[in-house]
Amino acid sequence: MHEIGRRGVLRGAGLLGTALALGACARIPTSGDVHRESLSGAAASDVPYVQPQPPADGASPEQIVSGFVLAGVGPEDDFGVARQYLTSSARASWDPAAGVTLYSAGTELAITVENRSSVHLSVQAVGHVDRAGVRTLYGGASAREVGLGVVQEDGQWRISDPPAGIFLSDSAFSLLFRAVRLYFLDPRQIHLVPDPRWFFARDVTASALSALESGPTAPFTKAVRTAIPESAHLGSAPVSAGGDGVLQLELPGTITSLGADARDLATAQIQATLRSVPALSDVKLLREGKTLEPPADGPSRALPGHRPIAAGALGVVSLADVGAGAKAEQMIPALAKETVHAPAMSQASPLAAALRKDRSAVVLCSSDGSVPRREVAVGPDLLPPRIDDAGFVWAPTRAASGALLALSSRSTQDDAKVDATWLDGRRLLSFDLAADATRALVLSSDDGTPRLDLSAVVRDEHGVPRALTEPVQLPTSLTSLRMATWYDESTVLLLGEDAESAAPRAQIMGLQEDGDRLPAPPTTVDWVAGTGVTVAVWATTSDGRLLRVEGSSWGDVDMEARDPSFY
Repeated sequence: MHEIGRRGVLRGAGLLGTALALGACARIPTSGDVHRESLSGAAASDVPYVQPQPPADGASPEQIVSGFVLAGVGPEDDFGVARQYLTSSARASWDPAAGVTLYSAGTELAITVENRSSVHLSVQAVGHVDRAGVRTLYGGASAREVGLGVVQEDGQWRISDPPAGIFLSDSAFSLLFRAVRLYFLDPRQIHLVPDPRWFFARDVTASALSALESGPTAPFTKAVRTAIPESAHLGSAPVSAGGDGVLQLELPGTITSLGADARDLATAQIQATLRSVPALSDVKLLREGKTLEPPADGPSRALPGHRPIAAGALGVVSLADVGAGAKAEQMIPALAKETVHAPAMSQASPLAAALRKDRSAVVLCSSDGSVPRREVAVGPDLLPPRIDDAGFVWAPTRAASGALLALSSRSTQDDAKVDATWLDGRRLLSFDLAADATRALVLSSDDGTPRLDLSAVVRDEHGVPRALTEPVQLPTSLTSLRMATWYDESTVLLLGEDAESAAPRAQIMGLQEDGDRLPAPPTTVDWVAGTGVTVAVWATTSDGRLLRVEGSSWGDVDMEARDPSFY
């Protein structure tokens, strides 16, 4: 028997392909061999196989618990190896799909025998993935304390009360999981809105289709729609793949029997979702063996603008071809003779907006004169206006007071008050809308510490904004964040400070994958803007310099302009 209070330490193995031949100290090596095999399945041919190990004969309670933790790398046979560490009754009731606790591969997992029937596991968790595939990162280690019951069964120690879900080191997670974007519809059914998820790579296609059928998760639940009917049986639909990496999905009758409009919407969602699966070169949707293509004029992914503009000495000027020696083109005739700040132009219409010279009002107008110029005095301390493609100019103030104002391009009678009760009492630092007009990037503070949130815009079928949903906080390695804007569909551009040096730092941060650290900007930088469409990043400084990223450095642009943006 083992003495009460004996403590073991499990170090997070980099790939977790470690045999469980443990010594009395219950310390597991931090490295080991990884066995790789080719796997069947259209999207899994590049997935390495990490070998879980069954319990050794006579293993101690500490070894049984540590072996169970390591066996989370083996999803085969419904985590058949991990279930071998459980009692016969616990094997039937344990739910490995409940989620994944992520911990750093370089940290220790402490295992303590409390008494003859209880073992305590302490995990320094860095994040988790829930049942729906939604990953949450904590931005730092957070202790998770787990108690596990142990008993002897047929002379061997087994776990009688296992925690729901599995445990993976972050390095094992990156090896075994793949990022996928599920696509849902905005209320106007013109945009496909991405909802990022993570699934085991071995069955990523089926998991993505099943999750698409289950619908959106927070913060998108109230903001998007879906044309996928309940019980569509997408996850079990026949899938095949050719040697060229093209996946072929035979659509079930629940999809093909829909009316033409609903079927077109559903196939657009399915095709966009599958095209986000890594390692697939393309996707073909089949109806009774024949290719079924969504219509070209159906809902589509919304990409950010790529044409750069800025506030000039007067008016709003184009930053395109600024190095060619040509005079900068005036983009908005109605503003050509006045000084403005923070200009914005719509991709979808001639609508334009800017802050007035004294920054106390938002100016609405257009690039072709179709929208009469009007000023809307919404008070001091305005943030840069943002334009959506439903014809609204968002005019946020730093003191949000639980609501935001969206100005209509038609008339003041159509202006919308957008409820955002979760912002009450917070101070807005930055606000930006994604090109799909559905996702909002909100940087705010209530105690001097900036917090970056992803929210969603709830609209009616006409596109009128009604509310911002409760947000999901986004972790970042930067401190003292000052600005956050969309860079691409699944990446954002941040301006803040380096956590160690406190020097200014701009960073492209992925919502699912790793981003890129940009060259260190000047200490006076106070504005950044970028787009992943043309891979361009611009900035301005408080002392009047206009900059853009050129290779591994920032280059000065000889032009009087500030507050760059893209349309």
